Amino acid sequence: MKLLKSTLLILLAMGTIGLTLITIGTIAPATPAAAAHHDYVTTPKSIRGTWLARNSTNHFKRRLRITKYTLTVTNYHKNGHKSAATSYTARGNKITKGLGIPSLMASNHKNAKGYWSVGLSQSNDEYLLKKVKHHNRTALRNYYPTFNPKHPTQHAIRYYYRVK
Repeated sequence: MKLLKSTLLILLAMGTIGLTLITIGTIAPATPAAAAHHDYVTTPKSIRGTWLARNSTNHFKRRLRITKYTLTVTNYHKNGHKSAATSYTARGNKITKGLGIPSLMASNHKNAKGYWSVGLSQSNDEYLLKKVKHHNRTALRNYYPTFNPKHPTQHAIRYYYRVK
């Protein structure tokens, strides 16, 4: 009888402790600040700034403005006016509605060749950028695919120079 009472008492105590732990784990919600926290996407410090690429033969002109949380790509027509249809700003500190993620995508580390990957998330618009010296000027080297159907793995290089 005494053994039965002590066994029941131990089982009751274990059940109460287990139920208390389960209740604390499920009822205690995360704090509102922790629930609202998002992982922001930041760009690498070495490639931040305003950069401009131009080509005098086909009047190509593109400006990259890279800040801590944004990548702004501005394309220009031959007459020098902005092309609103192909220009955009990707933000790493604002969550895109519907997707639940920022519109900016940036790699955490350089790839094997030293290029940073920065661009739009959920898109194939990506820039592989590396800070280099080109013609004694600081430049960003952009390694990009040419989309040549005869040579699908062919890539080209474009240089963006810093704008003051």
